[in-house]
Amino acid sequence: MSNFFKILFGSCLGTLLALGALFFIGISTIAGLAASTEEKPRVSANSILEIDLVSVPELSGNQPLDSPLAGGFDTDEVLGLHDLIRAIENAKDDDDIKGIYLNNSFNAIPFTSLRLLREAVADFRTSGKFVLSYAPYYEQKAYYLASAGDEVFMGPLGAVDFRGLGAEIPFFKGALDKVGVKMEVFWAGDYKSATEPFRRTSMSDASREQTKEYLEDLFGVMLDDLSAGRNIPAGELREMAGALTGWKGQAAVDAGLVDGIKRRTEIDRRLHELVGFDPDEKLNTIEVDDYFAARMKKLKGGGDSEVAVLIAEGTIVDGKGDLGSIGDHKYVKELEKFIDDDDVKAVVLRVNSGGGSASSSENIWYAVEQLKEAGKPVVVSMGDYAASGGYYIAAGADSIFAEPSTITGSIGVFMMFPNMKELMNDKLGITFDTVNTARNATAFSTFRDMGPEEREILKARTENIYDIFLSRVAEGRDIPVERVREIAGGRVYSGMRAEELGLVDRLAGLEEAIESAANMANLDNDYSIGHYPKIKPPLEQLLEELFGQEFTPAVTEGVVKQQLGPENYEYYRMMRDLTNAEGAQARLPLMLRF
Repeated sequence: MSNFFKILFGSCLGTLLALGALFFIGISTIAGLAASTEEKPRVSANSILEIDLVSVPELSGNQPLDSPLAGGFDTDEVLGLHDLIRAIENAKDDDDIKGIYLNNSFNAIPFTSLRLLREAVADFRTSGKFVLSYAPYYEQKAYYLASAGDEVFMGPLGAVDFRGLGAEIPFFKGALDKVGVKMEVFWAGDYKSATEPFRRTSMSDASREQTKEYLEDLFGVMLDDLSAGRNIPAGELREMAGALTGWKGQAAVDAGLVDGIKRRTEIDRRLHELVGFDPDEKLNTIEVDDYFAARMKKLKGGGDSEVAVLIAEGTIVDGKGDLGSIGDHKYVKELEKFIDDDDVKAVVLRVNSGGGSASSSENIWYAVEQLKEAGKPVVVSMGDYAASGGYYIAAGADSIFAEPSTITGSIGVFMMFPNMKELMNDKLGITFDTVNTARNATAFSTFRDMGPEEREILKARTENIYDIFLSRVAEGRDIPVERVREIAGGRVYSGMRAEELGLVDRLAGLEEAIESAANMANLDNDYSIGHYPKIKPPLEQLLEELFGQEFTPAVTEGVVKQQLGPENYEYYRMMRDLTNAEGAQARLPLMLRF
């Protein structure tokens, strides 16, 4: 009888907790619905466009939802990179916008995306309007963006964390050895270093060589941009980074990294001066996402001549995939829709991915081939990353465009299997025995050592997938396969190096890629542009997840992101995807710390 009451009490408690959670979410949903019915923002005369960014997806709304259980639910989707740039470009010629206020101490935006935003801000200045940057303290990414301003200030006791680019890679082999787990690793490509953290305790010479090369390429781009923005020779900036001049208070001002040290009240007075307001008048400021909502619309295509821009960002995975990932089922369907849509005349595949599943990459590559066979030009535009599987899905395009700072290449493959025999037998005292109906019925078990036959099969499979990868690149780029083998090997390149090697055709951005695709399709200037895939509004997503099977993962993802912060969350997601990966992988070996 006592067990009955325990079970009854437990069931009642679980039900009450679930109802409480649903009530909390319901309140958040109702609040979101109420907020969504409000009037769209207004842009007042003499307004200042305020930009304070944390993370920016390529496509508006294409990132995991914040969880209601982690502190509230926001019905406003995050503005994507390309819509942000369009908003800044529109504000440049908007008479109601008098200038930009960059108010950002920290952001988790990758280098190439940040550079595109910075270029948009610098172009805004050519209109004669002001750009004022201020933060109590500048993290390096925030300073890089801020340096596009014509006035850059920091707060008292502040610092400019300008110290150059570096890669800091954790290695787990020692920890795995201690707990009795051995990783069985198979890889193709001398430079394919994604597995090194599980089989080494430090970087290999090949990994160090390639990492140093592309970091120097990116740092050179960064120095050139900062030199132009702050009117300081690149050589002097390199010395300042090494000496941590930005951390030395007034020395940062004397060196020209910032224009002065000011308090917020002084910045407020300066903004009043710039818009011509009296000190007691209230400033008209509008955040960039509100400005977009007030003045602009998403690019949805339409008409009988459309260039479709399919934005593929995140890890390449099997199945549908979540927001911020590239599920092969979802993206193959999108490409198949373009084949059947007579109004879509050309496609730009915007790739921002460090890779993932090799089989899913192959499926997307094949869908691109089918689109080309249907007579529709396909142009690839590379973002922050288009490496490994990200390059695989790009390789067959009619033309490939990259940014100078794009991280690409990494043409290689690997597989990993954990061997937990020592953990189970020696640490936990758990042993296993087997009964087989065929010689390899229990092959690839995680609880015993791999035999020679199993190893040979996986080694051959890895090399076979690598050979297929090489052939896709050779065919798509019209390069002899042996030459591809020479420049592949899992080696990572900057966009600049990739152009020299013939892995990309041109260093240019998304706009130029769209123009190129339109020209290939013989379109005049009267064509529309549509961004895909279509992202449902956040509230609709929440309701689907609330009443569907994917609710728990979505909530968990939101909680983790809020607790870790956007930058640490990306490291967590990379490690989660790597440890959860099944089958052969074609993915980038690390994340760039900037």
